[in-house]
Amino acid sequence: MSDVGRRDLLLLALTFAAGAVDAVAFLALHVFTAVMTGNLVLLGVAIGQGAARNALRGVIAVGGYAIGVLGGARIVAAPSREALWSRAITRALVVEAALQAIFLGGWILTDATPDGIAAFALISISGIAMGLQAATTRAVALLSELSALGVRPDWWHRASIVIALVAGALAGAIALSTVPWMAPAIPLLVLAVVVLLVTATRDGAAG
Repeated sequence: MSDVGRRDLLLLALTFAAGAVDAVAFLALHVFTAVMTGNLVLLGVAIGQGAARNALRGVIAVGGYAIGVLGGARIVAAPSREALWSRAITRALVVEAALQAIFLGGWILTDATPDGIAAFALISISGIAMGLQAATTRAVALLSELSALGVRPDWWHRASIVIALVAGALAGAIALSTVPWMAPAIPLLVLAVVVLLVTATRDGAAG
């Protein structure tokens, strides 16, 4: 498989993880933390209905996402045009994985039913993590959300992004309804596999 093909598969795995994150965030926390377009709609509805608590959740999600994007941009900086997957990108994903692990820990501590301050804290952590992912995937010329569809014109690439996102959401929703404590572990495991594969590939090439 070519380097570009391998990179695209890894990015599809991250898209799958983003779908799982959003399924858990929407069903349990009532916001989106990966796809901000949907979250902005929910924020507008909450403000229009005077639902201050829901509006605050949306503001925290958007704010966390923005912090993650800024932090990710600083970590990644300006990768080489020749580098399909730089070490800086891998470092950013390691930070994201750490945030996902913290989210999982908080999720388990709240018995998979976070509310109040705990819910706000988990929303912010998830938002920062997904903002980091957005910044890193943009650094390799593929957006983390559906706007990525315009990067490569072939229909199969476009369809694969949608399929990965939907499949991730389905996996997250099923896990949440059957083994709730495990649902946030799905994106964490995917991230771990991506980082390990990238590291192993780079080490093998260096050897």
